[in-house]
Amino acid sequence: MKKFLAIIVLGLLWQVNATADFNGQGDIKLSLGTVKKFEKYLSTSIHNKSLGAQRAGRGLLFAVTADGIHSTYNYCPQGKSCNSDSAKVINNCQLRLKKSTGKKLECRIFANQRKIVWNNINKEVPKDVNVKEFLDKLGLVSNEKPPSNLDEEQRKTLKSLLDAGIMSQKEFDEAIKATK
Repeated sequence: MKKFLAIIVLGLLWQVNATADFNGQGDIKLSLGTVKKFEKYLSTSIHNKSLGAQRAGRGLLFAVTADGIHSTYNYCPQGKSCNSDSAKVINNCQLRLKKSTGKKLECRIFANQRKIVWNNINKEVPKDVNVKEFLDKLGLVSNEKPPSNLDEEQRKTLKSLLDAGIMSQKEFDEAIKATK
């Protein structure tokens, strides 16, 4: 009986450690585009508009690169019961980024449902709060403006970020306007 309990306890500890290994560590500053995506992740609005499917739901896991610029998330459609799969979200994040940027970037879990797990912050984002202000108070938002002298290659990069949904149309327009 003692061996059985020891095996169960070790199994649970291994599972917790395996999940924690996917959580991000280190200094991070989220870009304004990533903050907007995080706001959408926390909302119960439409998350999937592809192939004519429009599904509302709640965010399960939010993954981001260490530079805070690139991110993705998965959600649970309304009315369904879903399990979080950190490895799947991270893999999806890295595959999408490889496809959109051509670079191999590493993603880590930033939030599990409404709880920020990066650097073991373990802070729940309250409902009905300004998400950007909440993140800013935690020191997690980058307020850097794009450079003002962009060459043609940088414009193409900005366009690819816009097309991939990493940057909002407003951020794109502001970056292009700043070059003129």
